[in-house]
Amino acid sequence: MTDRTAHDTVQAQLDAFNAHDLDAFVATYAADAVITGVAAEPIVGASAIRAFYEPRLQNPELSCTIETSVLFGTRWVVAQEQVVNGGVATETIATFDVVDGLIARASMLKA
Repeated sequence: MTDRTAHDTVQAQLDAFNAHDLDAFVATYAADAVITGVAAEPIVGASAIRAFYEPRLQNPELSCTIETSVLFGTRWVVAQEQVVNGGVATETIATFDVVDGLIARASMLKA
């Protein structure tokens, strides 16, 4: 358990993503976290998250910025993101359910 806010957790996840730091990225997720919207099937658990993101975070042309975000209650962050890969930006709406300082659930909806 941590006193980190939901926004702080999402920012730590974004910072790790942009630093291409796989260990720090995975560490922002709960052991049984679920990510939807980035693959055909939900990505479940830290090992699956690591396996999915490892090759992606090796791509130096991949980055993400949060254009705006809103906190609902104390757990939910909804963010409008721009994911850039090789100079091509994709607008994404991301929701993060943060429990005890870790992302328990994340869902991505790409424009």
